[in-house]
Amino acid sequence: MKIKNKIAVFSCGNEEYVSQMCAALSLACKKNDFVPYIISDVDNPEKIELIHKLGITLLQVNLSEMFQVYNKNWPSHMFWYFIGPEALHKVGHKFSCYIDADVYCVNELDLSWLNDDIEIAARSDRDREFNSGVVFFNNEKMVEKKLFSVVCDAYKKCSEDKFLEWHGGLIHDQQILTALGNKNKFNDFWGGDVSFNILDLDSTWNYVFQHMKNRNENYINKEYSVLKDEVKFAHFLLSRPWLPFEKWGGQHGLFKTEDFPDGWVVKTNDGEPIRKTRIQFVKDWREEVRDIEGKHQIKLFGEFDELDHLVE
Repeated sequence: MKIKNKIAVFSCGNEEYVSQMCAALSLACKKNDFVPYIISDVDNPEKIELIHKLGITLLQVNLSEMFQVYNKNWPSHMFWYFIGPEALHKVGHKFSCYIDADVYCVNELDLSWLNDDIEIAARSDRDREFNSGVVFFNNEKMVEKKLFSVVCDAYKKCSEDKFLEWHGGLIHDQQILTALGNKNKFNDFWGGDVSFNILDLDSTWNYVFQHMKNRNENYINKEYSVLKDEVKFAHFLLSRPWLPFEKWGGQHGLFKTEDFPDGWVVKTNDGEPIRKTRIQFVKDWREEVRDIEGKHQIKLFGEFDELDHLVE
């Protein structure tokens, strides 16, 4: 297979998230001419066989010792995608796209904007604080500017007690990503000599279903029938489409309600005015996952719960 100049799509995670990563990558490749990779320390033979059956290349690395300070809600693997551009450049890819395991590629992508002038591209939540659910890299420029080495320097500075005192919490990968840019508080704190140009993508490239001020007002009130054709990547965040409906949400910074005893992603209907839209996107994701399982004669997930009554 000739891969020169083909765009790599990759994900990172521990053994627990192999099925989710496989689903995310397979759905992205179903609609686009990507070459898929997983960067992980997974060594379970059954998991590795599953990855290979789906035509995904596993790049085995272990960066745990390098990233030892992290939020207890996530493993250190959340930082590992920063090695991706260098690793994928070595195997012939000029550009790469990192996606989280809970990201759903909804439509075929127009990537004509991805040119030599781009360094990094991602969506910001606010004040140029970037979300790492979907991140595009110019691998050549990342190698030239020694991205991974710069990240390690920034991580080291932001792993000190001074960061904890200043920010009030342990460092997260999205704060490192943001620090790589300029004119933001995380870059100011780090104070590094190297900065990267980060193109701020519109919200359809990393769409979340709750309202973000000054970011997705043009989309948040649209019905599913319209939004499904406009969104490039849907980011389920803590709704976790592979879990039953009542298990959506999580324990990190979320509130609990009668409907979602394990937590939900937003607190009010104003925050997510058309909740059925999220549910319909989950239904689409599940249907496409079942198609992939059937095509490759594999099983990624157990039986899904019924959601039809929630969108009627």
